[in-house]
Amino acid sequence: MSFRHSKFRKKSSSFRIRRRGRVGFVLFFFLIGVVFYSVWSMERSLEPILLVIAKAEVKKIAQDAMLEGIREVEHSLGGDLNKTINIERDNQGNITFVQVNSQVQAQIYERITTKIQEELKNLQNKPIDISVGQVLQSNVFAEYGPDIPIDMWPKGSAKVSIIPKMESKGINMVMITLQLKVQFEMGVVIPFSENSLPVDIDYPIAQAMVVGEVPQYYFYNDHQGAIQKGVPPLPPIPAIQQQEKKDPN
Repeated sequence: MSFRHSKFRKKSSSFRIRRRGRVGFVLFFFLIGVVFYSVWSMERSLEPILLVIAKAEVKKIAQDAMLEGIREVEHSLGGDLNKTINIERDNQGNITFVQVNSQVQAQIYERITTKIQEELKNLQNKPIDISVGQVLQSNVFAEYGPDIPIDMWPKGSAKVSIIPKMESKGINMVMITLQLKVQFEMGVVIPFSENSLPVDIDYPIAQAMVVGEVPQYYFYNDHQGAIQKGVPPLPPIPAIQQQEKKDPN
């Protein structure tokens, strides 16, 4: 009898051990799942912030490189970037046409493209470090905490273009602004993800006020809502009604 009782106790204790082992196994994987989900959720919530900070850093570097290239072109032109705009006049001094100086335009394209590509390629060997305080947007701990490395590299060449912009400044006066537009794309690797980061930069490099011949008069055409040159319309003439003469007879 005692032998059977001791045998039953051994089976019961071994069952408890197996049961505890299963519970521990389940708890272990549950904790791993919780940790994995927490890391994934945190990464998903922090990814947009990291991309915004990375884009701001890249844009600053590209702007500095662009300004350096503009300074080099300006120095070669004797400090006058307005030479980028050619204004042609006739014998009476009237403006016939306005165009971009192709030689200066070529210098701007070459210098700025080269400068930007050099600076962006340097980022391949120098990853940007962003502190956890910056990511959490904390003013107090912005400079503290472990740094998060962000690797970036240029994807293709920078596209540089000059876009003229015209703005009316009064009667027969137009302000022409040459807008330098730089577009490029960066590959960005942040923890757990890889993204493409498009960057656009606009910068005015030259301005010219074009003043045409001042007309003798302008009138406002309410019908079309625009100022037009020409002869002002005649005021409406009221219809003259003639009274019929009655026959005295």
